[in-house]
Amino acid sequence: MKFILYLKDRRLVYVQEHLSQKGYKTISFDEDKLNEIEPSDIVILSPAFKWNETLVNNMPSGITIFGGAISLAFEETFKNKNINYLNIMQNEDFVLKNASLTAEGMLCDLILNTPLSMNDQKILIIGSGRVAKAVGYLFYKLDLNFDFAMRNEKEYNLTKLFAKNCYLGEEYKNHLKDYDVVINTVPVVIFNQNDVKKFKNGCYVFELASKQCLEGLKLQNINYVLCPALPSKYTAKSAAKLIIELIDNYLEKGEK
Repeated sequence: MKFILYLKDRRLVYVQEHLSQKGYKTISFDEDKLNEIEPSDIVILSPAFKWNETLVNNMPSGITIFGGAISLAFEETFKNKNINYLNIMQNEDFVLKNASLTAEGMLCDLILNTPLSMNDQKILIIGSGRVAKAVGYLFYKLDLNFDFAMRNEKEYNLTKLFAKNCYLGEEYKNHLKDYDVVINTVPVVIFNQNDVKKFKNGCYVFELASKQCLEGLKLQNINYVLCPALPSKYTAKSAAKLIIELIDNYLEKGEK
């Protein structure tokens, strides 16, 4: 058995070091050398790794893969090829801790990309999932001036306990001009060209979602900052520990 790792992700460089220290053979994942992967091998990919149909179809049968969320069609293909695909984004402990690291990365990007102190900015967080709440909780501890916007009524009531203000549904769009910074965590195109005019001139929109909320729009008055894989960018070693824990648990169960 050997491990094949996607070393373009900085987290997996630390994972490779850990596995090597335990005596396992490790090599770099190469789409042009899939024929070198054997049924007993384990492929470790980034949680943000982007699959395509060609790559899915070309993966060898009978292997084990650690990776992120995939489509139902790809899941079915892997199942038919007897590939054990382990979606690490379905592990609640990993997702929660990874969301916390994402929030730290968001704070770094906020400081690096905007000209104002974080204490001088009015911030809107869009979404009610784990990442949105992790960002909000960090900002709350730092006593920043932030509000929330979401569709989930249950989460709306909870969020009002620590956010200065919270909008439900589309109400927030009437207040976009009030915000220096907008942080989106919802993986949907939620704005149209008319909405773009509602943003404060020169505001910053940070995209934490996998699908861009402003995709395909003309953004003359908006600074749009894409923020993919923030744990890999800013806290790679700590983020690697979360992946290592999953792999070690898997190996321990396999050895029993």
